[in-house]
Formats: sequence, structure tokens, C-alpha cells
Amino acid sequence: MSHVLILGPASSGDLLVTYAKKVGHHVTVALMPSRKGKPALTEKLADDVLRVDLLDHDALSGAVHRLHGQRPVHAVVPGFEYFVPAAALLSARLGLPGLLVEAADRLRQKHLMRDTLGRAGVRSARHSLVQTGRPDWRSAVEAAVGAVSLPCVVKPVDLGGSVMVRLARTVAEAVAAVGEIANAGPDAFGLIPRPLALIEEFITGPEYSVEGHISPDGPSIVSITRKLLGDEPYFVERGHVVETLHDTALGTSVRAYIEEVIEALGLTTGVFHGEVRMTAEGPVLMEIGARLPGDHICELIQLAHGVDLAAVFVNAMLGKGTAAYTPDAESTRAAGIRFLLRPGLADYTAVTGFDEARALDGYVDSALSYAPGQPIPQAADFSGRLGWFIFTAPDALALEAALDKADQLVGFA
Repeated sequence: MSHVLILGPASSGDLLVTYAKKVGHHVTVALMPSRKGKPALTEKLADDVLRVDLLDHDALSGAVHRLHGQRPVHAVVPGFEYFVPAAALLSARLGLPGLLVEAADRLRQKHLMRDTLGRAGVRSARHSLVQTGRPDWRSAVEAAVGAVSLPCVVKPVDLGGSVMVRLARTVAEAVAAVGEIANAGPDAFGLIPRPLALIEEFITGPEYSVEGHISPDGPSIVSITRKLLGDEPYFVERGHVVETLHDTALGTSVRAYIEEVIEALGLTTGVFHGEVRMTAEGPVLMEIGARLPGDHICELIQLAHGVDLAAVFVNAMLGKGTAAYTPDAESTRAAGIRFLLRPGLADYTAVTGFDEARALDGYVDSALSYAPGQPIPQAADFSGRLGWFIFTAPDALALEAALDKADQLVGFA
């Protein structure tokens, strides 16, 4: 039985705890001291809970070294994007499999990611960095927009979930978006964005995420997941579709490009979740992380392709290799999720059509994110989604018809 330490499991990170316990590992979850409310299911499943500030690498390192002295740790796995650098640092200090610390930093800091790709000659978006703590940051935004051109995308360098990512069509809109980043307070994990804003070229074209794992032989793609985006100026994902795209021209192009990206960024082990847009010249990276994808994409991949990415990740961090995890080549099944977006809706008192949507063919699972009477945030990032449905179908066409029907059936009053 191995001792697996999982840092800050949230969203799909909970699947890591479930898998590790299922196969008999001793599991410790490290959680922020400020985490309140009823214990999550994965917290109850874990054998031990380590309360420590996961954003304070010195405090975390000390706590883990004490834990390691009591029961040797065999793998450190990040349970959320924010903790990828900490997992790399701890793995290096304990002599365990993991990313190079420098590579982990390139993933977490989006400007470092762009700069690294540029130096390696890998196709990427034009970009410019603005230091929001400087008194002249507004004029710096104007200069950055001039270098990148309009329209452009403004984003913080170190947040996730499309938080404060905005399309700006004018200089004034870009200044307002950077101002939002400059004045942001701590998020749910207590992270205050770095005083940096990235101004990027707006890349147009259909968007896909790319999920896979890395072995000594290089990266292997498990899924090319089609993404459905909400209305601009926001980049809220309103759905994902997992289907068989590996043997298409798109799959060939994405595979070759992601291999270049992974080599340039120095990713050597574990899993990856990248996001690309397909242009006339080929794919262009939006960003890539060395962690599990969120938004239930892991569940979709298992439904459509029969691959458990949580198992892949835990075993990779234990040094057991990932060669056995390949999609079912015979399967043509599709799986997808549709998020319920109702822009402008501030709250609701009743929901209709939910049971009817659950009765549709191919239904797998669903949930509502807000109860009647709860305030609903603006649909500007992941927090503005009211709920979701997961369906499977024999092919992507039938799947999207079911997802569309479920979305149309559900009403909020």
C-alpha cells in the first residue's frame, strides 16, 4: 500500500481521492485551514487530513516533511491547478516522480508560458504584459493594445475558470478589464492575483481541449474534446463533447502541435489538459496545465473512451507508467455535458422541465448549482452557470440533439 498525498482536491481533483482509496492506497489530503462547512466526501474518504496553507510553500514543505517522517510519502499529486508548482517542489525535495519546478512555473504563469513558446519557435498568440501595480499602468495598457492589435483578450496570469478573462474591442474596454484585475481581492482559495495582466491577440476559430498523459516515450493523447463557448466578451464554457477525433485531419494536426508545446514547456510526466483554437494556419495554444481537466471532462472521457484519467495521474506520480491507458479504438460513442446559462438571471423561485430533461434517452447525471432564492452571479465565468446535464449517445450528432433538448426543456422563473 502506497501513501499518496493529494494537494487541495477540488473539482476533478476529488476523483484522485476516490480512485486512490478504491485501489487501497493510504491517502492524505492537504487542505487550506480556512476551508469551512461540512466535510466533503473526499475529505471523509481520506485516511488523514493535513491542514496547512497550500499557497505558503515554506509552511507546506515543513508540514509535508513532518508527515513524510511519520509515514513515507510515495506520490504527491496536485488536486487543483493552483497547486501544480507546490506538488513539483515537494516531489523534487522528496525524490519522487514529478514535474521540474521550472516547468510547473511556466504552466501556472501564463506570460511565462507564452514567452517560452515564443523562444522555442512554437506557434503562439502575440502578447504583451502589463504591470498593474505601476502608476502608469493605463498608458501601458494602451501601448500593449497597440502592439497586439484590437480586438484583444485580457486575462490575469495566474487564475483559472475563465475568471476575469475578457474580450476587449476598444482600448477603453481593455483598460477596464485590466482595472478589474488590478483591484481583485482574494478568491475562494485566498489567492490574490499577481499584479500582472496579459494582453493577447484574439485567436478565432473552433476551440478544443486536449487531454492526455506523458511517458518516457513522449505524450499520448486520450481525448480531443470539442468545446462550446458562451457569448463574448466572456469565455464561459457552456459545454464539452467527447467524440472520436483521433484519426481525423484535425486529430493529426493537434497531436503534432501539442507534442511541440509539451517539449518546449518541458513537461515530462503526469497528465496534461491543453486548450487550442483551430485557425487556418493550424492550432494555437490558449493554455495548458499539468493536472486533470475540470467541468466533468474526466467523466466524459471515461464514458466515451473507457479511460480513467484519475487512475492515469495517480499511477504516473507513483512511477508506475501510463502506457496501458489508451482509448478504446473500437468505440464511436460520444459523451457530453451542457451547462445551463441564463445571462441576466439574478435569482429564481422555481425551475421547470428538469425531470422531463432527465427522462430523455442517454441521460447520465445532472445537478443544479443554485437553490431557489440564492443570488446568481453574472454569467462572466464558471460561477454563473446554473447547473448541468451529462448525456451519452451512439454518435456526436445524436448527443448534441439530446443536450440541446435538455437545455430547452429547463426553465427558471
